[in-house]
Amino acid sequence: RPKHATRGGLGAAAARRQGWPVGDMAPKEEECVRKHLKVFAGGLPFRPRTDEVGNHFARYGHVVNCSIVEPKDADQSNPAKNAPYAFVTYRFAADADCAVVDTQHFPGVSRPLAMGFATPRRKDKHDRDTKENFLNDKEPYKVFVGGISERDSEEEVGDFFSQWGLVALVYRDRGSWGFVHFATREGAMRLLDEGSVVFQRRKLEIKASESKRAMDDGERHDLVKRAITRHFHKKSMGMAPPPAPGPPGAPPGGGYPPAPGYYGAPPPSGYYGAPPPGYPPSGYPPPAGYPPPAGYPPPPAYGG
Repeated sequence: RPKHATRGGLGAAAARRQGWPVGDMAPKEEECVRKHLKVFAGGLPFRPRTDEVGNHFARYGHVVNCSIVEPKDADQSNPAKNAPYAFVTYRFAADADCAVVDTQHFPGVSRPLAMGFATPRRKDKHDRDTKENFLNDKEPYKVFVGGISERDSEEEVGDFFSQWGLVALVYRDRGSWGFVHFATREGAMRLLDEGSVVFQRRKLEIKASESKRAMDDGERHDLVKRAITRHFHKKSMGMAPPPAPGPPGAPPGGGYPPAPGYYGAPPPSGYYGAPPPGYPPSGYPPPAGYPPPAGYPPPPAYGG
């Protein structure tokens, strides 16, 4: 039977004492799978501890839940199938994307972990397949955005769309349209699921890219690596207190609240998903300063 843990291997009572969401307050598993917030990590060492796995993946962002599954029947002919695996649920989409696309070296195993998103149930899988049909075959990570203006910087646009996934590149035309390239196809599907979004009090048109030119694999790989570095850099900046609210009666800042179906609380400007009050949660503290993995380039601007 799978070893399921309510955060760090603790039970519901202990989780409540820590202030973690449990029961009806905890995110629904089906919803997390549908929104691609639950990731799969295969190839763990023998008898891994839930807190070790949770701590490892908390470097990318707020981990809501972590569970470990031990294989029921050992297959001596294929030792790889005997390896335990884990499901890690994130609160924010960009954190989940970053964990999936980054190379995961876990203590005790020589090979990188096999990463992916949790597989939905049959009905949800049909819905997912239907959504994937709307993606561009050549550029499934690319989404057309209409309604942006010349005064919107790539940084502002990239931070805004990071609500739906890890942004690798923002391209703007001189007109009022552009493209957002996500690091995963799941990021594109999350955004396309919205239909339209409001940014700086303007309703933006969202649709799958119709581009017939696919990005070179080498170029895409480099952009994703830069996006991972930028993700860590943004998080190190995001640990600072959010901007102070304006005077009483002042209008809210543009761009937020986001469209319905948003994957977590609105992040402050310049951050890829705001940590909730009291972050980091006890049991899953992120490494100090969120240092990027060794060998990654310095944090650039979007697509820089």
